[in-house]
Amino acid sequence: MAYGPERDKVTESPQAVPGVSMPFGSTVTLFFSDIRGFTQYTDQYGDEAAYQVLQEHNAIVRRQLEAFGGQVVKTQGDSFMVAFTTARGAILCAVAIQRTLAEANRNQTGTRIAIGIGINTGEPIQEGGDFFGGMVNLAARICAAAGPGEVFVADTTRAVAGRIDSVDYVDRGLHELKGFQESQRLIEVRWQSPGAEAPTGAEEGEIAAAMQHAIDVLNRVLSITHQDDPVFRPLVECQAKASDVRLTLSRSASDRQSQSVQRIQDAVRPFEDFIVLVVERDTLEEQRSAQIETGVARSFGWPLVTAAARGRLAFGGGEARAAPPPMPMPAPPPAPMPAPWPVPTAGSVPADSFGFRTPVVEATPVPKVDPRAAGVRWWTAAHTAWSEWKSSGVALAYALRGTVAEYPHLLSVPIRESAEHNQGRLAAGYFLLLEHVANQSPSFVQTAVARAISQVGGAVAPEVLGGKLYELLVTDGRLRETYAAFVGDVMGTAIPQPGFWADVGIVEHEDETEVITRSSAIIGDPSERTERLTNQKDRVADQQFEVTLAPLTARFFFIRPAGLTTPREVAIKVTEGGQPSDHAWHVTLKTSLVIRSEPKRLGPKGIALKGLGAECPGIWVGVFNADPAYAATYEVAMAVRPSGLSVRTSSPFKPPASWPR
Repeated sequence: MAYGPERDKVTESPQAVPGVSMPFGSTVTLFFSDIRGFTQYTDQYGDEAAYQVLQEHNAIVRRQLEAFGGQVVKTQGDSFMVAFTTARGAILCAVAIQRTLAEANRNQTGTRIAIGIGINTGEPIQEGGDFFGGMVNLAARICAAAGPGEVFVADTTRAVAGRIDSVDYVDRGLHELKGFQESQRLIEVRWQSPGAEAPTGAEEGEIAAAMQHAIDVLNRVLSITHQDDPVFRPLVECQAKASDVRLTLSRSASDRQSQSVQRIQDAVRPFEDFIVLVVERDTLEEQRSAQIETGVARSFGWPLVTAAARGRLAFGGGEARAAPPPMPMPAPPPAPMPAPWPVPTAGSVPADSFGFRTPVVEATPVPKVDPRAAGVRWWTAAHTAWSEWKSSGVALAYALRGTVAEYPHLLSVPIRESAEHNQGRLAAGYFLLLEHVANQSPSFVQTAVARAISQVGGAVAPEVLGGKLYELLVTDGRLRETYAAFVGDVMGTAIPQPGFWADVGIVEHEDETEVITRSSAIIGDPSERTERLTNQKDRVADQQFEVTLAPLTARFFFIRPAGLTTPREVAIKVTEGGQPSDHAWHVTLKTSLVIRSEPKRLGPKGIALKGLGAECPGIWVGVFNADPAYAATYEVAMAVRPSGLSVRTSSPFKPPASWPR
C-alpha cells in the first residue's frame, strides 16, 4: 500500500546519536525524512509488519547516507535528522533515496514505502552533537510539507547548491508553515521515478481539464469580497493562498509529467469547499455543513467560516453565484497567467528591507486611467496596475517582489516597448516606476494625460500622445535625475530574492570557473550557454563583456561561489567608451543570504571585495542607462581570483555574437 502524507509531524524528543562534530557557527545543511502514513500503517497492520517496513526503510536510507557523507544526528522511529557539509550532497542523497525506494516499490506487490524529505541550509547553534535554532525548525517543517516521494528544499538551499545536472528545481510558491510568522518559499527537487512514462493523450486531457477547473475555482475565490470590511484579514490570507496555488499551477501547466489529477484536486479542494460554504450556506444539510465548515476552518480559520455563515461574503460585492460546475470534459491546457498582486500576511514584509520601505498602504480610491490615453498601451497598463495597487492595501515591497519574480527582465525593457512583451502584460509591471515618480511629484500620475493632451493641441493619436507622456515622465517626473535611485531601490528590495534576469553570471568552483551568458538576443529569454574555464590563467583573467542599454533601462550581472573551500577576491569595473563610469550599483550578500548593506554605487575605479565563498555568498551588479533619449554601451570587467594574485586585463572569453546588446 502507498502511504498518505502526515504533514504536521515533527520530532519532539528523538534519541540523539553521537558522532556529529562541526564547529559552532559553521554553515550546515540539515536533512529531515519521515515515512508517510507510518502511524496509520502500524495501527492497521500491527507492530510486527510495521517493524519489517521500518527495517527495510532504514537499510535503504543509511546506505545512501553513507555513500553521500551524511552524518546522522538523530533518529526517532521512522524519522531521520541528518547533517551534511554541502547542500549539493544533501540534495543528491535525497534524490538517490527516493529513486531507490521507487525502484524497490516498483519491483514488489506488497507493502510500499513512501517518504517525504525536507532540507534547509544555514548556521544553527551546535551543542553536544546536536543542532538547535530556527533553521532546524524550518528544515523539520519543510519535511512535513513534502508529500510522499517528494523532496522539498528551502530557497536558501537551492541558491547555495546551484544547478545540478541530474535534477530540476520547481518553485512551489509561498507556504505558511506552523511556527513561522512569515510565509516560506519552498522549492521541489524534481526527480524521475525509474521506469516512469509520460502521460498518454487521454491522461494529458484529464490533467488539462483538472488544471482548468482548478484555476477557475481559484479565480472565483479571488473575486470574493467582504461586504463590510474590504481588507478583512482572514479573507485576504485565504486569497493569498489561492494566488500562490494558482501561480504554481500556471507555471507547471506545460509540464504534464509533473502533475496528476489527484494532486491538482487535492490542492484546490479546500477552496472548492469554501465556495460551497459561501454559495449554499442556507441549503446545506446539517451534517454536510458541519463537515465543510470544519475543513474550511482547518485550512483558513474559523473567522472566515463565521463570515460566510453570516452571509457577509459575496462574489464581486454582488449576488452569490451558483456553485462551481462539475469537472469539465478534457480541454486544451490553459495558457499560463500572471498572478495578481501578492497579498501580504502578517510579517511577510521584512521591516529592515532597503529600498521600498512602504508599509501596508491604506486602501484608498485612486482615479482611473484617462480613457483618452487608451491607445497608449504602455501607459494604460502601467497606470491601471498602479491604481489597482494603490487601492489594494498591499505593501509596495511585497508587490515589487511579486512583480520581479513574474517578470525578472522588467527593468531591461524600455517602458515604451513594454507593451510588446509577454502578451502585453509586462507593461503593468512598470507601475513601480509610476509610484517612484509619484513620490517625486505627488500629483503627476493623475494629471499627466490632461497636461500631455493640452501640450499637443488636443491630439490623442497614440504615437503623439505617447511621446508627450514619455517626455513629461522625464521632465516633470524627474526621471533623468532620479532613475539611478529607482534602480537602486528596486535592487535593494528584490535581492537576494527573487533576483533578476541577468546577462552574465560567474560561478566560481574550486577547480573551474563557469561563465554563463545568454544564448539569444531576446531580452527575457531564459536560455543560456556556459563556458567552463579550467586553465588557471584564463580563470583569473578579467572577464570582459560589452552590453548596450536602451534609454532608461538596466542590465544585471552576478558572481557567486559553488563549494569553495578557499575564499576568493572579486574585482569589478564598469567603463563607457573606455572611460570609467559610475552608472552601476552593487549589492553584496553575506552568509545568511540577506543584504549586508544598502546597494552602493560602483565608483569610477570599480570595487575590490574579499571573502567570496566565506562570509560573502554572492554579489549582484546592476548597470543602468539614465539617459532618456539615447542608448549607451558599457564594458563590464569582472575577475575572481585568489587573494593577492594579480590579473591580466585581457580575457580569452568573448560573448557570442547573439549575446544581447
